[in-house]
Amino acid sequence: ISKDPIGVMPHRHWTWADTAYPLEKWCVVPFKKPRGGNLTKRQNTYNRYVSKIRVRVEHAFAALKGRFQSLRELRIKIGNKPGNMDLAVYWITCCFILHNMVVQFEERRCEELGRGTMDWAMREGEPDEGNDNDMLLALEPGSVGQQFCTHLMERLIVERGIRI
Repeated sequence: ISKDPIGVMPHRHWTWADTAYPLEKWCVVPFKKPRGGNLTKRQNTYNRYVSKIRVRVEHAFAALKGRFQSLRELRIKIGNKPGNMDLAVYWITCCFILHNMVVQFEERRCEELGRGTMDWAMREGEPDEGNDNDMLLALEPGSVGQQFCTHLMERLIVERGIRI
């Protein structure tokens, strides 16, 4: 992804990561405490929410590995043969597709029984219509990654009605 994020991820999509990864527009990480300084309340609040998201992602990985035991220890040596990377990607993609099918079947069953749905999860990756992030980012100081992270922090605080 780092070599060609535009070719891998759709426009306006990013990945959540921990502080070991670079802060880029396609890679959102928590704010790091500056040397000899402290994070602002807004940055600490944002970091708490990012941490919650990462925990949910880890739980999703655990659920996938629980449902598809083959993902626990994918026995394909990536560097051994040229096609092995593709095979691993296809294998994991198939598990994702099957998982999503199961989620949809379970959702339909819950609707039939009068229980809740998972619409919020289905909408999670949809683009934010009428909100041009690129224009907003051009007004903020710092690298594109820093600008994007700051933009997400402000959006989170406003949308959640957090008073700081």
